[in-house]
Amino acid sequence: MAADDPAAFLRSMLGEWEKMANSVGGAMLRSDEWSRGMNTASGATMNAQAASKDMMERALAAAQMPSRAEFEDLSARLARIEAALERIELRVAGGTPVAATKPRPSRSRKPPEAKG
Repeated sequence: MAADDPAAFLRSMLGEWEKMANSVGGAMLRSDEWSRGMNTASGATMNAQAASKDMMERALAAAQMPSRAEFEDLSARLARIEAALERIELRVAGGTPVAATKPRPSRSRKPPEAKG
């Protein structure tokens, strides 16, 4: 430790503290008790989430309201109906699908050429 550097002692103490914390933390994370505890905590969290979801579904059913899954199913069905309706409208009008006429970007590394 140099006499002209008053912060050298603090840096060395911090370095020793980091080494000690790393060794203790590493040993703790490698232990079976830690693994079992984290596994138990994860299981408890998943059980709580499942219970909450079940309770919400029961409450919505009791209030005669649709659940999230029913909303998602309805949304998907509506999207299919809208796509079918768009195809029917295009056939009646004699046109081609809008997606087919859209220009696609080139997949090369060359910059686009200037039009003119």
